[in-house]
Amino acid sequence: MDEYSYRDGAAGFDSTELAARIRRANTRLAERDRYATTNALLEQETRDIQPLLAMATQREDLHLEYQSLDWTLGVVDLRLLLAFQRRLIFSPSRQASFTPKQGDWPGLISLAVSSQRSTEHLLVHNGSDTDRLDISLHSNNPDLQLRFTPKTSGCGALPLSLYGGSPFFEVAELRGRWFLRDGYHRAYHLLQAGVDRIPAVVIYARSIEELGATTPWFFHDEQLFSDRPPRVTDFLDSSMILRYERTALRKVIRIRVEESLEPFDEIQEGQGERL
Repeated sequence: MDEYSYRDGAAGFDSTELAARIRRANTRLAERDRYATTNALLEQETRDIQPLLAMATQREDLHLEYQSLDWTLGVVDLRLLLAFQRRLIFSPSRQASFTPKQGDWPGLISLAVSSQRSTEHLLVHNGSDTDRLDISLHSNNPDLQLRFTPKTSGCGALPLSLYGGSPFFEVAELRGRWFLRDGYHRAYHLLQAGVDRIPAVVIYARSIEELGATTPWFFHDEQLFSDRPPRVTDFLDSSMILRYERTALRKVIRIRVEESLEPFDEIQEGQGERL
């Protein structure tokens, strides 16, 4: 287990019980067969719904999202996917979205290639004076980002825009192993409902960076490429997980603008982009 203060302070059991749970999980893991390379991409199902996938592929936002990656659309088996994400966080006040039935390919495609994620936020004015501005954006979306987008500039507008994170269900293959890249909550609800075949954006990753498993709170390389790596289905195995309540967190983007007069540098000025 990793270091995670929100879990350690809210799990509701002492170190002795936690150690016992970890031993039981390790025993369960040791009983598994060693990982065998299996192709999670279902070729027959992909061919069967190719006309539907071809329509979805025409979306401009899909091409913008994956313009630097080798990707396609296909049907995958959720039961064969590995998981690099350690935690799923659910809000008790938020109801799960409608889950299509297995075989409802238009509904499953809509779930996998959904519309843009929310950029809703609360703008907080922290302070300002003649040469300084301090504001922050508060959002329930943990993936909210402020991005540099030159195409949005003009008429006094700043080249910045809000991005709510990828809305697409993503699977990636790296070194012969298949991972769930994005869409963990959707995968959890689908598996709970008995749906294991789902259309997805399939990415052929060339590095761990393209896979996306790079942040400290994800499983590391040695675990992901071990003999018994973590699986997406583990989230539904009560012997492999811990359930606990923790403090609700929000995403905060703080923006500080400071004005000053500085010596003019022609070389540095020439390296910039005029908007």
